[in-house]
Amino acid sequence: MPVIIRDINWEETDANLVLHIPMKGAKANKLDVLSSDQYLKVSFPPFFYEVFLYDLIDDDKSRIVVQNGFVEITLTKQIARKWNQLSHVQSDDKEIMKNLREEALNQNALKQKQRTEAKSSLLNTNKREAVREQMKLDEAERDRIDTIKKNERDKISEEMKQFEENQKIQRQLAIQNHIKSNETQLHEKIEEKEKKKTIFEENPSTNSLLAESKINAPLRETGRIAVNFTSRIFPTPLRESQADAEEQWLRKQVESRQASADLQLDLTDNEKDIDYLKTKANQFFQQNNFQSAIGVYNHAIRVFPKIPILYLNRGACHFQVRNMMKCVEDCSRALELLDPPVPDNLLQRIKAHVRRGTAFCELELYAEGLLDYEAALKLSPDDEKIKEDAQRIRNFLEKNQDFS
Repeated sequence: MPVIIRDINWEETDANLVLHIPMKGAKANKLDVLSSDQYLKVSFPPFFYEVFLYDLIDDDKSRIVVQNGFVEITLTKQIARKWNQLSHVQSDDKEIMKNLREEALNQNALKQKQRTEAKSSLLNTNKREAVREQMKLDEAERDRIDTIKKNERDKISEEMKQFEENQKIQRQLAIQNHIKSNETQLHEKIEEKEKKKTIFEENPSTNSLLAESKINAPLRETGRIAVNFTSRIFPTPLRESQADAEEQWLRKQVESRQASADLQLDLTDNEKDIDYLKTKANQFFQQNNFQSAIGVYNHAIRVFPKIPILYLNRGACHFQVRNMMKCVEDCSRALELLDPPVPDNLLQRIKAHVRRGTAFCELELYAEGLLDYEAALKLSPDDEKIKEDAQRIRNFLEKNQDFS
């Protein structure tokens, strides 16, 4: 049964009203306070205290402190003046107290709803701000990456220009050296002829002997025989069984060296020159700058997607940076393009099988690697190095099979 607390103390100033309510041994976590502009209820079962205040207060500015076994409640008056009494004159009217209690409950529920909505609104605002900040960070990161890419492109472009200038200078020097060499040889020949002429003129007996030995017999009529040699691009002799394959291979080679039409308009002459791109990538590779070499080969493959040597060389770069799956993919693509098999692409096919087999072994796929080495061995049965590597893989597989 609820017990009303009556032994409370209160004090006031013009601005505030302070109530001291004993806790009666109750714990602070049992405390419940309900208040409105003119009503206050404090309860900690089974005890409670309620009062119909003399005048209006600012409920939002109220403060509650629990200490030393008392609940200290500080209420701020709406109108600064002394009340000289705590309760309203009608505080004994039960109907009025009931209405005040219900009004306080409604106000409390409304304030709780408003606080919840405000908290939710603040949370949503914070989320939106967080999203905006994250978007700004992402945009800044994209800008940073774009800047790095642009700087790298500019660097490569500058290096390519410098390389072109160096090549131009070297060609000019080579031409000048060639001209000087030709001039030197020409001078030597002229001097040699002059010496022979001088010797010939200084020997009159020779002239007389030649003059006396002239024969007046009629000269034999001259004729001309035309000889046409069959053109042959491949270093091996022509075989009828290989003629169709060789013709198909040559046709594919010509088609592969034609740059993609949709890229030609946006590229400079050097960026469309396959020989220049291969030379530049090889320079990067020799300098152990494998990432830059991969970048050049990526560009070359976009422009010339059907040249197998580009995939084969890029696979070598991927192998150097330990990207074995990419190496396997590039070697596989190179083997697809090295079709039909002809003597002209034999070495490239051997390299592709050996390189892919090595990458498989690095991935611990030794059975697949052995298949590639055996394929390379069929193409080059006298290669001792391939034989040794294939036998080493075979021994490893047999050893592990016995162990398992």
